[in-house]
Amino acid sequence: MKYNSKIRLEDIFEGNYFGSGDLTLSGTYKGTIKIDKLIVGENASFIGNITAKEIIVEGQVKADISAEKLHVMSTGKVEGDLLYRTLKIDEGGYLNSSKVIKMSDQKAVKNKILKN
Repeated sequence: MKYNSKIRLEDIFEGNYFGSGDLTLSGTYKGTIKIDKLIVGENASFIGNITAKEIIVEGQVKADISAEKLHVMSTGKVEGDLLYRTLKIDEGGYLNSSKVIKMSDQKAVKNKILKN
């Protein structure tokens, strides 16, 4: 059974959420989340840490992200460190990160760090 949860535009959530299924965020979230799929709506705001199989960003995210798939839509804005397998940024989408690592490159990065 797949679960679909929503945080509405007028809602503000602070804390940690660990679950399965999908979460559609239309309001404000501050904290840590681990979920299968996160959709950050155009008027939504996320601050914290995200671990997910798939993330679609139409709004604003200031977070360290670990995701199989990250899609930053044309209205999306992402700031923070990023570990990903697949990344797509639509024209107009924004990504600002001091550390972006593709999961397939992660082992090479770790080996390089260990050698230094």
